[in-house]
Amino acid sequence: MYPRFLDRNYPLAKHLFFVTRYSFGLLGLRFGGQLSWLQLSWLVFNFVNLAHCCQAEFVFGWSHLRTSPVDAMDAFCPLACSFTTLFKLGWMWWRRQEVFELMERIKLLIRQQEMRKDPRRDVAQRSYYLMVTRSGMLVFTMGSITTGAFVLRSLYEMWARRRQEFKYDMPFRMLFPEFAHRMPWFPIFYLYSTWSGQVTVYAFAGTDGFFFGFTLYMAFLLQALRYDVQDTLKPVQDPSVREAHICCHRLADIVDRHNEIEKIVEVFSGIMAFPTFVHFVSASLVIATSVIDILLYSGYNIIRYVVYTCTVSSAIFLYCYGGTEMSTESLSLGEAAYGSAWYKWDRETRRRVFLIILRAQRPITVRVPFFAPSLPVFTSVIKFTGSIVALAKTIL
Repeated sequence: MYPRFLDRNYPLAKHLFFVTRYSFGLLGLRFGGQLSWLQLSWLVFNFVNLAHCCQAEFVFGWSHLRTSPVDAMDAFCPLACSFTTLFKLGWMWWRRQEVFELMERIKLLIRQQEMRKDPRRDVAQRSYYLMVTRSGMLVFTMGSITTGAFVLRSLYEMWARRRQEFKYDMPFRMLFPEFAHRMPWFPIFYLYSTWSGQVTVYAFAGTDGFFFGFTLYMAFLLQALRYDVQDTLKPVQDPSVREAHICCHRLADIVDRHNEIEKIVEVFSGIMAFPTFVHFVSASLVIATSVIDILLYSGYNIIRYVVYTCTVSSAIFLYCYGGTEMSTESLSLGEAAYGSAWYKWDRETRRRVFLIILRAQRPITVRVPFFAPSLPVFTSVIKFTGSIVALAKTIL
């Protein structure tokens, strides 16, 4: 048995932003409408829990920086990811109404596409929807496995030291007040610390799933425009005035939909540009510190950081893949118009086709400060982290 949302027959309407709605729903954050007092209380608790644990990780890392750099790195690596996720959670709550309105606009555009019965559209839509849900849930699962790896590491260390003086360590390198590391409070704070790891996973997967889902949904809408251009500009011998008028009307509709997609991407960029920039910077540092930790540690400790590195790297890859897919489909619209039989139509139709080709020369991308997420950017991130690792190896 496996979750129903992984099935190819799962309703497409439920696929739309499934990962975002599911992940943030676990934290008490809903998009659209007012939150109940219970949901708001649970959301505030999760935010405070993550903020408090970030502070505990920083205190641990700072206190061990001179005495044990290895332990300090073990604390600072998850701290970078947790702090970034804390920012994402607060940002998504602050912009929740704008996020909801954006989701509704996309839902409306996709619903309009579903009215046009076309097997090509149906196949493309299901393919994109499944990719978004499965990839997002893969990051969700890998993040949960990472939390589990830290917990198992802690339990194994406590079991290995069972005949020595017992140390009340948390699953993550956190330093709470003294009473939290003693009985009877230790089990409560242990669970409290563990839950902060899951809060990080849920907010991390929810925000990344929102970005990845948006880019692929836009890619589907652009692909649908490409199909419409190809169908509208089919070869016609000596088109009549009526046929030319219908063709011009359809091309005008295509231009309007293209403009609408561009406006939606601009709105999305206004919401997600800053969190995306922060995510890329922090992810570069997290991957670098994870690799450094892999080099410093040995034995079973390596496993958790290998999983951690894979999780963060896969999230960055989804950002870059989604950006590339959307810009590629945007360019393909102009190529489809150019490759059609536009030369057989009248002057007004040719003018509209040229307009589509000109507009498609500038690909639609998510505007992030200093860069646009794409696969070449992913390569640059990996190179940058490699430079940090090389520098750290020289110093250490």
